[in-house]
Amino acid sequence: MADLPFLGAGVSYRDAWRWEVIRHRDDLGVVECIPDDVTGAAGLRELVLIRQAVPVILHGIGLSLGSAEGLDPERVRHVARVVEAVEPPWFSEHIAFTRAGGVEIGHLAPLPFTREAVAAVAANVRELQAALTGLPLLLENIAYPFPLPGAEMTEAGFVRAILEETGAFLLLDLENVHANALNHGYDPIDYLESLPLDRVIEIHLAGGLWQEGQYMDTHTRSVPEESWKLLEWLVPRSDVRAVIIERDDDLPPFGDLLAEVRRAEGCLRVAS
Repeated sequence: MADLPFLGAGVSYRDAWRWEVIRHRDDLGVVECIPDDVTGAAGLRELVLIRQAVPVILHGIGLSLGSAEGLDPERVRHVARVVEAVEPPWFSEHIAFTRAGGVEIGHLAPLPFTREAVAAVAANVRELQAALTGLPLLLENIAYPFPLPGAEMTEAGFVRAILEETGAFLLLDLENVHANALNHGYDPIDYLESLPLDRVIEIHLAGGLWQEGQYMDTHTRSVPEESWKLLEWLVPRSDVRAVIIERDDDLPPFGDLLAEVRRAEGCLRVAS
């Protein structure tokens, strides 16, 4: 863990911000890119060019680490090719499944909090770690709007069991913590205190919306104050190396994102 670099605060990469990222490279500690979106040699070249301006970390969305049938070999090979070209300090993916019975379901689906699910994730993580030849791996907690049946442990206990079984680090999405706390009626600080905070390497921040009585992490709004307060609480209690402001849709002017990046950077500086 001591070998992992401190990168500071940055943004999730979107094509619409290509030149903004280059123009404001001195204001960004890091940019997080999705290897699933990289297509062909031209896509790889563009990503390498971005890396020459700003440090790049890679964040997967489609490996489906929770799939009982195992990983898709072609997806693993694609991620490995992107990793080889970009040489990031770590790679991250979600504790979720996106494929079941060979069918791509198109979104991150939560796993039941069971020992069987822990074993499935662990087996897939071992395969991925072998393909990435020792690159540090971070696993991310996800939001789930409705209660999950058949739970054998708490949500925090599930995340902790997976980290213990795999030896992976934690990408802690604080907006997902905020959303789950609202939707399931728990105290977010109690949840955070139940996690192995010494395994936290990266933080995600985003903003969501209330939809039909549920708070959804839509990545379409500014980071809410509740999530900023969680970041302020967490940073002195962990060894965070990067904070990413995520935005997928309803993209704001890039200056608005930079203001959030500066606020996150300030949180990191206060703790250091």
